[in-house]
Amino acid sequence: MKARKIWANFSVKDTERTRQFYTQLGFTPNGPNTYPKLASFLFGDDRFVIHFFEQGSQIDEYLTPGSRNTSEIIFTLSAETEAEVKEWAEKVKNAGGTIFNEPGRDKTNHYGFAFADPDGHKFNVLLIEAGM
Repeated sequence: MKARKIWANFSVKDTERTRQFYTQLGFTPNGPNTYPKLASFLFGDDRFVIHFFEQGSQIDEYLTPGSRNTSEIIFTLSAETEAEVKEWAEKVKNAGGTIFNEPGRDKTNHYGFAFADPDGHKFNVLLIEAGM
């Protein structure tokens, strides 16, 4: 079990404004825009991905100030199978992490779960299936 990729997720008020801002700064968009409430860019030589989700979108419930599970940023670890997602969840529990969103499918049919480390830093593990 390994995370092939890691990326960051921020909450923004207006993804179009965010898209224009980072484009004007010269950052490269991360592929075609397939979700209207998402602006995604590549940063640095390693092409680190930062997703900017518009408030009210699928992951924003963990990023919006005032939510009981709020965090300024949530890092996402990729998984290759549903079994691997479940394996990550078991390891998180055994290591003393707190799962605040159990493994399952979200509103957009992505499979994953979300957890906090012992210091409250938030992550999610997400299976990105082909064609999604």
